[in-house]
Amino acid sequence: MRNITANRRPGGYCLLAFLMLMQTVLVGEIRSAPDEVPGLIKPPFAWNRTDRYEPPDSKTFFPDDKTAGEELAACLQGARKWPIDVDQRLALIRRGLRNCQRDKTRLLGALGNEFVWNRDPQDPRAIELLYHASDLSEHELAHTAFYHGPTVVLKRSPNLVRTLMQQYQEWGVTDQSRIIWGMKTYGDAEETRRLLLQLLDSHEDLDEGTVCAAIDTYRGLFETMPPEMQRFDHIGKWIVAFHRTDLSASHPHAAQILREQTDKLMRGQETLVIDFVTRVVDGYETAVVLLQGEKARHEFVTRLEQHIFAKLDFNFLLSPRILRECRLREFGRYLPGGIPVRARPTYTRPEVGESFAFNATTWVAPDFENYFADDEDAGRKLDEVYQQKESLEMSDRELLRLFRRGVRRSKQTPNEMFGWISGALGWPLDPMLSEIMFQAVDPRGPFPFRDAAVYYGYNLNKPKTKNMLEALVQAYLAEPFDRTSNSNFRGRILWSVRDHEDHRYFLATRFESALKNHQQLSDEALRPTDLAYRQLANRAPPNQHEYDHRIVDVVGFVIPENQSLMAAKQLFEDRMESNEFLLDTEIRQEKNQVQGLSVTRGFEGPRLLAAKLKEEFNWPVNFALPLTPVVWKELGDKLPARFQDYLPVTK
Repeated sequence: MRNITANRRPGGYCLLAFLMLMQTVLVGEIRSAPDEVPGLIKPPFAWNRTDRYEPPDSKTFFPDDKTAGEELAACLQGARKWPIDVDQRLALIRRGLRNCQRDKTRLLGALGNEFVWNRDPQDPRAIELLYHASDLSEHELAHTAFYHGPTVVLKRSPNLVRTLMQQYQEWGVTDQSRIIWGMKTYGDAEETRRLLLQLLDSHEDLDEGTVCAAIDTYRGLFETMPPEMQRFDHIGKWIVAFHRTDLSASHPHAAQILREQTDKLMRGQETLVIDFVTRVVDGYETAVVLLQGEKARHEFVTRLEQHIFAKLDFNFLLSPRILRECRLREFGRYLPGGIPVRARPTYTRPEVGESFAFNATTWVAPDFENYFADDEDAGRKLDEVYQQKESLEMSDRELLRLFRRGVRRSKQTPNEMFGWISGALGWPLDPMLSEIMFQAVDPRGPFPFRDAAVYYGYNLNKPKTKNMLEALVQAYLAEPFDRTSNSNFRGRILWSVRDHEDHRYFLATRFESALKNHQQLSDEALRPTDLAYRQLANRAPPNQHEYDHRIVDVVGFVIPENQSLMAAKQLFEDRMESNEFLLDTEIRQEKNQVQGLSVTRGFEGPRLLAAKLKEEFNWPVNFALPLTPVVWKELGDKLPARFQDYLPVTK
């Protein structure tokens, strides 16, 4: 599966200028340009020609032109003007893309947005460029081109549909859904049906992956199987994974029992079982069966689902993507190209009785200092492995042991390293990887490691043990309490249990207990603890009245221009009356505007003040922030000195 990482860098003026230039020309308009323009994109286009199939070919389409690459980069930087003529502009992108060192992903996304996606008519030249770019070896570029171009074409062609089906098994499940979504959303459904059936009629000239992709896509689009399915009975090598809920990996004969069940399900068709291996997944022995043909796959799954204790884990066509994701190197010999590039490390079966702190039956606290070695040599070796991560020859456990020894001394950031290791192994999840994430959440360890481990190791759908949940609670209650960590780090912790009621209840109960002993919480820790309970339990804490006076905010509001400073002060004093939530207020002149600053008490203080200001004066609130030492440090010179008296006491 191609690992696509979103480009989060903020866009520059150069990209905006590029988009504005794109918009100056009518989308889809074909202008003639001088034939001497190098790299001109002109018919016949590979994506919609009808005389022969022409697949994407990035090596031929995008020349190795270093001068054009520098010119394109200069245009993206704003150091050089884009050509006014669209033909010339697209030709420059074509010539320079390979050797441009800046913003290429954004460039292709902008190109698709301006000329293809949601455009009618769509520009065939831009489609042609994105069609060939979907074949680039740079995965993020290829994905962007695929996403913004071929998947959303209105007038699909036989060549385009065939290419989408050939690429289908290379992309992940989300992108496969993108293909089906694009076909449902754009273009004529009956024409798409005709093109898919036309492709299936020539199945003897296609590889198995393309045929199976066309079948899956047809079923996804029209909620029925294509006609004459018997044609495809023996097409495709299918991986079916299943386990039995009554059979754990600790059973000494678990693998043998699953093999016998597989043979029983395929009785009379044993020759269609090409290979069989087992994996340990969440404590269960899990069978992975490689079957020959769509018919065998269908019958096997149908019979399996009738077994009371059997549970289907997945059901995929054997492809380079699936082999990479699932660490099934044993099946690599059944692929035409053998084990694919970027294949995951070799699978290591966990030892029987192997124990970890994250899944212990009693509470074992994470211990960052003792778990992660402070090994400079290991850090250097880990960085070398990281630089060669696309061609790893290590087993999964070798990699995890090196990570444990070297990550503290890596020159990469914790975010980079934990992001990499979280996706480096694939299925099944190795318990040692879960242990690494658990130990890194230790509140006594460095916050960047804790932050990265929560982000990558405690995702929404990942299973969480009781000890993992307890570690999340302790990490949530620990410093720092700045605005960024409150919003990002703590928000991520609460998000990670959003869809699991038992996990929500566990955390809510722990936060309720902390609030009952609120005297032990600093004023900075009190507010996020209160917020966590409210979000998880969807109600106010039962003892809010005991500590509500400790929650203090500073609220800024704007007074309309037609109010003088003196009049505004008098109006506020006369009409605000005595309110227990209001501790202090200062109204002052700021340049040409009168502004107000108030200190409020209690969780509801800012809301009550805002409602009162709207009701009496219609003075809008422009910010409400916890009055903490961190906020005072940021805004102290803008706040009255006396407001410092309301700062919370930090324990």
